[in-house]
Amino acid sequence: MTTTEERTTTDQTRQTRHALTALVRTSAGRQRLIRDCAERYLAQVDRRWLPAGYSHPIDDDRDNRIDAFLERRGDQLARMLGLALRPDDEHLPATARAVIAACDEPVIALTEAAHLSGDPVGIAVAYVVAGTLAPSPLAY
Repeated sequence: MTTTEERTTTDQTRQTRHALTALVRTSAGRQRLIRDCAERYLAQVDRRWLPAGYSHPIDDDRDNRIDAFLERRGDQLARMLGLALRPDDEHLPATARAVIAACDEPVIALTEAAHLSGDPVGIAVAYVVAGTLAPSPLAY
C-alpha cells in the first residue's frame, strides 16, 4: 500500500514529465510563450507580484494558487502543456519551475561552452549553423 507522500511524489513526477515532454515537442516561439506564462504564474505564487487588483498578498497558499491560475496565466500554461488540473493544484508550481529550468538549459549550456572554450563567437556561429541544418519539427 502506498502512503500519501509517495502518491504525491508520483503524481508530481508524472505531471512534470508530461509537461516537459509536451514542451520539447513545441516550437521555439511557443516555448517562449509557455515560459512567460510559467514566470507570471510563479511570480504571484512566490509572492513577488501582488494578485491582480489587490493591494496586499493573499495569505492562504491555496487561494493564492487559485488566483494565480486564473489571473496570472496559470490556466494558459496548463492548457499549452496539455495538463488537466484544478486551479488549486499543489504540483503546478513545481512543474512551472521545471519548465523554466528546461527552457533556460540551452542558454546556460551555450554560455558555459563559450566561457570554457574562450571562443564565444565560434560557439555562437556553431549554434546558428546547427539550428539551420536541423530538420524542422513540422516536417514530420
